Amino acid sequence: MATAQRARAAHMTFTVPDAVKKRAQARRDVNWSAVVTQTIQERLKALDLMDRLLASSRLTLKDVDEIADAIDTAVARRHGLVK
Repeated sequence: MATAQRARAAHMTFTVPDAVKKRAQARRDVNWSAVVTQTIQERLKALDLMDRLLASSRLTLKDVDEIADAIDTAVARRHGLVK
């Protein structure tokens, strides 16, 4: 019977504010390593998608900035933050 091999794990070090560390340490029921691993995997998946989308894009940074500004303005207007 074949046994599943476990992926080799590497160590990473993160800096968090003292208050976050204290609260996390109080939650012994949470596997923080698994939480961080899942969060990193999700962010990497999103970044990979972004890279694939941008690989064929002809937009310049100026174009992106103009689109982002237009979206920001529209959202602010919709929520009554600007006239």
